[in-house]
Amino acid sequence: MIINSKIQESPTLKFAQAARDRSEQGEKIISLGLGEPEFQVPIAIVEATKEILSSKKSGYSNPMGLPNLRKQIAQKLFEENKINCDETNILVTAGAKQAFQIICSVLLKPEDEVIILNPSFVSFIPQVLIAEPECKVINIDVSKVDFSLPLPELEKAITPKTKLLIVNTPNNPAGYMLLEGELTQLYNLAVKNNFFILSDEIYEKLHFGSRKHFSIGSLEEIPTKVITINGYSKSHAMTGWRLGYACFPKSLFSDLQKIQMHTNTNTCTFIQEGVAKAADVDMTYLDDYNLKLKQRINWYKEMLERNKKVSGIIPQGGFFAFLNISELGMDSNTFCSRLINETGVATTPGIAFGENWDDHVRISFATDDTKVIEGLELIEQFIKKIS
Repeated sequence: MIINSKIQESPTLKFAQAARDRSEQGEKIISLGLGEPEFQVPIAIVEATKEILSSKKSGYSNPMGLPNLRKQIAQKLFEENKINCDETNILVTAGAKQAFQIICSVLLKPEDEVIILNPSFVSFIPQVLIAEPECKVINIDVSKVDFSLPLPELEKAITPKTKLLIVNTPNNPAGYMLLEGELTQLYNLAVKNNFFILSDEIYEKLHFGSRKHFSIGSLEEIPTKVITINGYSKSHAMTGWRLGYACFPKSLFSDLQKIQMHTNTNTCTFIQEGVAKAADVDMTYLDDYNLKLKQRINWYKEMLERNKKVSGIIPQGGFFAFLNISELGMDSNTFCSRLINETGVATTPGIAFGENWDDHVRISFATDDTKVIEGLELIEQFIKKIS
């Protein structure tokens, strides 16, 4: 196997581990780095999983996922996302990352071109290059003014070799949400130029601005050009449980099943059973959580208003903000390193999300209010000290 030189350790996980190590050594660390919800897994899922484990019914499952869970996911996508699919369009995986990886492995061949909108999740490029080391990754930056899509530049980048466009809304790390009109334009480009769109919608349930989530897959009568990736990590706080899924065109079924059979056999059965058994879990807890996120974003906005040396576009969804530090005269690695060394606040360098985003820093609000308030205060003091 060829490991492309562009594939490095995950910067987000590496920074988070460094913060944990220092915390375990007795240092006071406020982590505004990783995106891991601080609320608990819904008790109905926990109890249902315990029941399955006690019953000893946790052997092998269908490689594509338990039929009842796949039916529930298809129904959810139809009712909530307006994606017209059934269980034969669904693959259940060990987290959304694995769904992404298997899709790329099936689709990509040497010399194919993949367009990624930056700033982007740190694993997108490595996963593409792991799936096909000889494909070409084309990075297109959204606007640094308002995170809008550079449609003329994007259209210019499309060639006969374009196989895949990767979209992430709500976006990690910037928190922007694409509008229906923007997604329609992307979909029309895919149809016109015969390429696929992979839509990562893992943050769909986390939104606190004026925009509502729109699934690009809803523009199709049946899944044809759009592959939708989602999971339970952010909406159900099941980060360590590793349960994700893909909704895909049926033409990919055979190849997806082969890869799943020979790599994963099946996704953890008792977790699948637990989630399926607790399908009617009350999701109203997300209303309270989104209100908390909105309040934390308001604190972030107030900090920006007091500090003219930094700036930032107020996020609409997810739980991240992308702080613009271009006026401070230092790169993102230097900023983050000095910040944690001098204040104990852990953030993530913008360079991790795209080579042209070294003038930004990602701040996570997926922690309790007290830590967010203290963390923002320390960041503000640090900015005043160095500016």
